[in-house]
Amino acid sequence: MRQHEKDHNQSPIIHNPRKRLLAVLLLAAFSFVAVLAKMFTVMVAESGDLQARAVSQWMRDVPTEAARGRILDRNGTVLADTATRYNIYVRPNAVGSKQEVAKLLSEVFGYDYNDILAKISVRTSEVTVARGADKAELDAVISSGLSGIYYGEDNLRYYPFGDFMTQILGFTGFDGDGQTGLEAYYDKYLSGTDGMILTDTDLIGREIEGGGSYYIPAVKGMDVMTTLDANIQLIAEGALRAAQARFDPKSALCIVMDYTTGEIAALAEYPSFDLNDVPRDDIETLFGTSKSKAVSTVYEPGSTFKILTAAAALDAGKVSVTDRYYCSGIRVVDGQKIRCWKAKGHGSISFAEGVAESCNCVFMDSALAMGTEVFYDYLDAFGLRSETGVDVTGETSGIFIAEESVKSVDLARIGFGQAVAVTPIGMLTAAASVVNGGRLVTPHLLSEVRDSYSGQTVKGEFAERGRTVSESTSGTMCTLLENVVKQGSGKSAYVPGYRIAGKTGTAQKYEDGHIAQGKYISSFLGFSLEEEAPYAVLLLVDEPQGYMYYGSLVAAPLVGDIFENIFAYLGVSPQFTGEEQEVIGEPFSLADYTGMSVQQAKAKLAALGLHAETDGSGGVVTGQIPAAGSVVDGRNTVLLFTG
Repeated sequence: MRQHEKDHNQSPIIHNPRKRLLAVLLLAAFSFVAVLAKMFTVMVAESGDLQARAVSQWMRDVPTEAARGRILDRNGTVLADTATRYNIYVRPNAVGSKQEVAKLLSEVFGYDYNDILAKISVRTSEVTVARGADKAELDAVISSGLSGIYYGEDNLRYYPFGDFMTQILGFTGFDGDGQTGLEAYYDKYLSGTDGMILTDTDLIGREIEGGGSYYIPAVKGMDVMTTLDANIQLIAEGALRAAQARFDPKSALCIVMDYTTGEIAALAEYPSFDLNDVPRDDIETLFGTSKSKAVSTVYEPGSTFKILTAAAALDAGKVSVTDRYYCSGIRVVDGQKIRCWKAKGHGSISFAEGVAESCNCVFMDSALAMGTEVFYDYLDAFGLRSETGVDVTGETSGIFIAEESVKSVDLARIGFGQAVAVTPIGMLTAAASVVNGGRLVTPHLLSEVRDSYSGQTVKGEFAERGRTVSESTSGTMCTLLENVVKQGSGKSAYVPGYRIAGKTGTAQKYEDGHIAQGKYISSFLGFSLEEEAPYAVLLLVDEPQGYMYYGSLVAAPLVGDIFENIFAYLGVSPQFTGEEQEVIGEPFSLADYTGMSVQQAKAKLAALGLHAETDGSGGVVTGQIPAAGSVVDGRNTVLLFTG
């Protein structure tokens, strides 16, 4: 009874079917969404990857490497090209008779029969048996009809001229990617898109009888047409070979650029190597000669820098061509003695004469007259404290003392090209603006990119970088620099019948912060003022050996030869006037000046229209080059030894 009452008093358990139904529906909905999500992932998000994985399991692929685009000069001459070679593969599982295949490969490629038999007998899906096979070798293999042998195309980069434009063209790595020079800078255009050959295979990689084979063609890279001219490059490289033979320098380089457009026609450097035989096993040689020193290294320019000092001082109104100076051979600035290259001094001299005679004192005074702020503003306008934007890998900028740290003695030295370091391409481009109406161009090598499939071209665009000096100043500087070649230290660069301007440079080198005795960089920076050939040429000879180190003796004659050959190549006719005869004069036999005082010898040579340089600090001539009796004319420079 009590138990009954107890049970009666408890609440009854109520089962709600709606809650169960809701739970089931939610679970079903969640499962459905999960399935849909997985289907979306498999069918959409991962479809490409899964399909590729499936194809890779169903098919065997052999890659076909895309041919690299060509590099051409401005006339269409091929400078870098690609030859097709073939890689030969063997799939052991697909080979009918391993002995026959081994015999064939040993006969075609000269392999040892036992070695190749062992190689193709291993348990692997595929083995490479030959790389870089030519078409005749490939035909011999394919025509045999033996099963299990396959091939893929490979490309060999080659350079028709070999040791030619080495640093500027650059080279590719084993994977075909550009590593240096134009090959690296324009790799995105030159590189193509690889293709492949797909073949239906079974689970263990054997070709399915009756299966399909599919060819996805490679897409060739684009052609890069440059501003380079192979003929002018040959002229420049010929000058460097002459420098090498005469002076045995540590290195030398030459840049030829159209100063009105910035198009580089030639860039030659010594030493170099054959691009078809890159010295990859000789790291020192490879790194020392593969990058372009014309854009990646700096040097102290010496007297060629005076072009910029003179232009800036004239343009700023701090000097005029008729201003007079007195050169005693020494200037004392901040208590320090700074010497002119002419130890006894030039005496009273005008600004114009100072440019022609390259008087250090004139340029020290010009720099000091401008002051640091004004001079540095011009250096920035010349682009020397920044990169030029040339399309070559590894460009650096010039090195200058921080403006706030410049003392008067520093400014004086900068005025004649000391206490600064610039790149050759930076120096050439800055000075080129001085004869180009004050317009600073961007030096460049790209003319256009050509798509060999569509036939479309993309022109290279390189904007001017502003104005450096006025057109009036530019005209004055052209006259002054032309006089350097007609009357001054640049006479060795004179070419009869043509207008040439320029400036010599002889810069001492420094090691560990001190002057390196007997080590110089001899240079000449010249400009053709002929409208049909508006070229600027910079030639540097680093550490010429022996007693011949002046720019007037080493570099200037070589630049004269370069201009003469360029004029002949372009068909620019000379225009002769009476002035040519005054500059050159009739050939004559050189007298013996040994035993004379230096002053007397120089006076006699000047009367003959000859420029003279001295080697030594003595007062008496002890020797001379050219030797007495040599036939010379007004273009010759005579070196007097003074003990």
